Amino acid sequence: MKELTVSIVVVSRGRPEALHRCLLGISQLFYHPFEVVVVADAQGCAAASQYARHIKLVTFDQANISAARNVGLDHAGGQIVAFIDDDAVPEPSWLDHLIAPFSRTSVDAAGGWVRGRNGISFQNQSRSVDPNGNQVSIVHPGPDPLVLQGSIQVAPRTEGTNMAWRRSVLADLGGFNAAYRYFLDETDLNVRLARHGGTTALVPLAQVHHGYSASARRRNDRVPTDLFDIGASWSVFFERYSENPIAALDAARAAEHARMIRYAVRGDVWPSAVRARLAEFDAGVADGRRYADAFWTPKGAPIFQP
Repeated sequence: MKELTVSIVVVSRGRPEALHRCLLGISQLFYHPFEVVVVADAQGCAAASQYARHIKLVTFDQANISAARNVGLDHAGGQIVAFIDDDAVPEPSWLDHLIAPFSRTSVDAAGGWVRGRNGISFQNQSRSVDPNGNQVSIVHPGPDPLVLQGSIQVAPRTEGTNMAWRRSVLADLGGFNAAYRYFLDETDLNVRLARHGGTTALVPLAQVHHGYSASARRRNDRVPTDLFDIGASWSVFFERYSENPIAALDAARAAEHARMIRYAVRGDVWPSAVRARLAEFDAGVADGRRYADAFWTPKGAPIFQP
């Protein structure tokens, strides 16, 4: 199994300190061999420069994580491509556990569990997702990987900050859909894979610690400062997969409204922010309808429209 070569892709924009911490964690991984591909803005490239002899450093400064991950995929040389966010730090054994299921040739993708910044509680464990974006927890019988085959109705779900894919499978799927600028990018891949009967391993012992660092779209306490891209992503997702996209969008908007009300009641935001965020969500939905068909295909890969 150790003969599988692995590329780790890290995308970073506007968070050089977090990227440095992530790369320090990656430097402690047990697995061998692997390479690291960092796709970052100028600040991130500067922060990663001390590792320049050991990584592939690609300058990219667009606020689109799907496009950035596609750039990383284009530069990745490994048979398996793993992804971790710049505000996450892996356990030293992370890659050993995450890559192990690929010893079975039938496994197309793998996803690990994600701990919060306190190092104790989990942000994400084993879940599935349906075409309406509903997520359901999967009962995991023990610490061993659980290999599941997807279908049109349900897809095993992986988190973008802790997942790995066969590079050949990603190429056949056409990579990440750039219509998802930062939200649902990995979920879209999960659904595409599931609809073609692909298999995903859910791996409890492949763990990373995710800090939820602040960005242009949220504070570090996860309170959103802009819901435009979330509305756009839901619009694209439901148009592609839901049998009733209007009802699905109404439910997603209601969920965001309820979330903002909770923040307002707790005093985390002013009441006026509730209306502002919903207006951004609605504008994003309209924008998403314009770009629902945006799709990226790697050089030399078969054109594959799910």
